[in-house]
Amino acid sequence: MYKFLTKNGQPLAFGLGMVITVLFLIVVLSNISEFSILEKEQQSETGIFNLGIISAIALTIIAAASMVLFGLYQVVGDFKGSVKGLLGFGVLLAIFLIAYFTASGEPTSYIKGAVDKFQETGGMISANNLKFIGAGITTSIILILAAAVAFIFSEIRNFFK
Repeated sequence: MYKFLTKNGQPLAFGLGMVITVLFLIVVLSNISEFSILEKEQQSETGIFNLGIISAIALTIIAAASMVLFGLYQVVGDFKGSVKGLLGFGVLLAIFLIAYFTASGEPTSYIKGAVDKFQETGGMISANNLKFIGAGITTSIILILAAAVAFIFSEIRNFFK
């Protein structure tokens, strides 16, 4: 199955996407005249775009599941070659967990405006959500700095080679 998908996966995915797009266009274009005459409030209640939305969600779930399953297949198939990647993932996870457990759970000045706007519309953001957001931002900043340092170090090393 893996060899079949590595050989034919892209054309199959492209073909499936094209078939879904054509079906979506047929549904939308055949019902667009009735959709256009509806009032704005009634337009949001129609199901004219449901095929596209459901298809996009289904394809996203299939892609995510395939990514995880084939990733696990590769790790199990060549565990010795996957050790570096697993160690990198472990370091990334450790950085995120440290950032999560050290986050205060209070909105920082950087995201205070976004949190206020979200809560004005009726949304709720808990302290755990804020810790998760803060940990994501901190992890991103650490990874950006690490990439910049690695880039500078590799350029200096290449200069002296």
